[in-house]
Amino acid sequence: MAIQQIDRRFYIASQSNGNIKSNNKSSDSKLKAQVALTSALGVAASLAIIAKRQGFSLNPKKIIHTKPKDWAIFKIPNKNRPDDKVLTFKWYDILGIGLGSVLGGLAGGAIFDKKENFPAKCSEAVSQLLGDISIPLGFVAVPTALYKKFEGLSDSATKHVKLQNASKFIKGNKFLKILCPTIISGSSLAAGIIAGNKVSNKLNEHMQGIKQERKIRLTDFAPHLDDVCLAITLMAEKSPFGSIISKLVPVALTIAGIETGSANNDNRKG
Repeated sequence: MAIQQIDRRFYIASQSNGNIKSNNKSSDSKLKAQVALTSALGVAASLAIIAKRQGFSLNPKKIIHTKPKDWAIFKIPNKNRPDDKVLTFKWYDILGIGLGSVLGGLAGGAIFDKKENFPAKCSEAVSQLLGDISIPLGFVAVPTALYKKFEGLSDSATKHVKLQNASKFIKGNKFLKILCPTIISGSSLAAGIIAGNKVSNKLNEHMQGIKQERKIRLTDFAPHLDDVCLAITLMAEKSPFGSIISKLVPVALTIAGIETGSANNDNRKG
């Protein structure tokens, strides 16, 4: 009889723990859906500013009467219409989109989550903006700009004859033309991810007075699609393929906002 009572207690306890875990998962999923919406709104606001600055109309009537394929966010280069405007992302545009996403996620987290988790969300915002966006973007953008300058030597008059010849040789070789920028961008991105993670951890440690142990996560690589786009642009500037890939940048950067808004004191540890 006593054994049956003990078994019953264990059964009730296990059922209770299962319900708690189920409720926590349901709550986490709900929060992620909510902050995904606010992050998307932040990204949309940033895209609207970029589109307006590049000459696209934000008039709702005009947008409705325009085919979706001709909307700024979907439009790709067309050889038959070389004068058409196409939305492009410079490094500062990507920073703007990332900032909009993170601020949107932070706002959503503040509205929909517990107040005690807000400091963790602020720390995650720093990690996302520095570790996952700004620093890796800088690590890729600078070498990319320098390589473009080097590549341009083959078509310009310069005193650096050896560099000019090297540029001509690389541009004339299909294999090297792809390999060189790929190596430059790939190694720069890897260094940027590591440096960004270390800097954001140190900054959060200094701000909060607590040693940060946040490691690089799989989701941290989503915002780096913007850096991949830089590499593709470097290899195939103004190509339809590069333009199509760049359309994924806002979607990838939305993840930064979701990670910020759903951060709490537990998941910030790993």
